[in-house]
Amino acid sequence: MEKSVADAIGEAGLFSLCTRKELKLVAKLAKTRTVREGTTLLTEGETGDTMFVVLSGGATVHKGGRKIADIGPGEVVGELAVLARAPRNATVKTTADSEVATIGRRELFRLIDDAPGFSRKLFESLANRVRDLDKKLVC
Repeated sequence: MEKSVADAIGEAGLFSLCTRKELKLVAKLAKTRTVREGTTLLTEGETGDTMFVVLSGGATVHKGGRKIADIGPGEVVGELAVLARAPRNATVKTTADSEVATIGRRELFRLIDDAPGFSRKLFESLANRVRDLDKKLVC
């Protein structure tokens, strides 16, 4: 099971720069669970300490009551609240029975402390995402 979780996490943009070894470390700290269609993973405005990687199935993202995205395998949600202790930006609800990997703040920060190379790659991925968002705003 660990290998498939590592593979799925490696498809997530947030972890795409990580080495195989680093992906295995992330997979070891992740907890997988199956959730039913209609399960709310995140609620806008609430405080959270867990992020989710969609391994199978799918979900919708709503902000201010408006649908802003459909997500599927390889997508990560909730990472901003985990990294910055901020309220959730959006509500995420599954649209099918799904398998997700959950990664908590404490576990992620322990990995960041223990693996500086992982930290740099994580922050580079976040910077790339910010750049991509900036490009979308300009267009």
